[in-house]
Amino acid sequence: MRTTIADLPRGVYDAGHPNLSDRQARRYHPFSFDFDSTPMSLDDPGEHWDEQVKQQHSESRERAIEHLKLRYGTLRIAEVVRNTVDLGPKSMSMLSYHNPLHEQARRAFVAEAYYPALVAACALGERILNHLVLDLRDFFKSSEHYKKVYRKDSFDNWEFATSVLSDWRALADGVRPDFLALGELRNRSIHFSPETYQTLRADALSALQRLNAIISKQFGYFGNQPWFIEGTPGAQFIKKAHEHNPFVRAYIVPRSGFVGYLYGMERLPDGSWTHLDYVDYGDVEMTDEDFAKQYRERDPAKVVSRQLIENHNPSKS
Repeated sequence: MRTTIADLPRGVYDAGHPNLSDRQARRYHPFSFDFDSTPMSLDDPGEHWDEQVKQQHSESRERAIEHLKLRYGTLRIAEVVRNTVDLGPKSMSMLSYHNPLHEQARRAFVAEAYYPALVAACALGERILNHLVLDLRDFFKSSEHYKKVYRKDSFDNWEFATSVLSDWRALADGVRPDFLALGELRNRSIHFSPETYQTLRADALSALQRLNAIISKQFGYFGNQPWFIEGTPGAQFIKKAHEHNPFVRAYIVPRSGFVGYLYGMERLPDGSWTHLDYVDYGDVEMTDEDFAKQYRERDPAKVVSRQLIENHNPSKS
């Protein structure tokens, strides 16, 4: 007897995916994310741009400035715009505990509250580091580090914590150096240093940019993270070999749908998105490369939609 997503209480979001008969044709697809591209709208138009493009960009820039005025007021709007531009876009990230705190730290900087922004960025960096160790440690009970971390509730030694995560191969490329650089800034800023008064804005900006880099590389979708299949433009899917990666299991799988290459997306009345998919893709062995090719070349008429479901219960069996 075949087991399909129709047999699972939560369908593509259920924990029973290892039992699916067509699991080789499915991959985990994370679909919730957070980003802010406002700073890109505030750049001046390029002199070489087409006049129509310049006009459209200028209109977009004015709308962005009006939005900033509503949020931060008009008294020091020039500084607000400058800080927003210097801060740069908030990189795309999966939704997790860090998103609202990251946004608060960024808003503090834009509003010229540089010390709160600096402290918040450093504190959030340490919070992310702690979450990673605490959330992942039970996957590594046989590790030599486990006895050093399993009883602790928090960690303030960034060198040690990042070393443990690196040995567990839990960090994406380039994340540990960013953590250590942010940690140095934290130690210099949180503990008393007279120089902080002179470098407050620069330090806050540096801390937020380091934090953004950490989030982008570790929690992002488009930074060449090793767990994502290559060659699937506009979407990310977990490689079959990485489905049991501890970071993937703890952070990405719970925020993913287990779908085939013909899945569709539907927006719900509350603004959230949900997956639509075929019940059964049949007995097919599909490598990651096969999945990527099928996704790139899929027939739009066969992509699952609400209309397709209403007209015919989709099944690939």
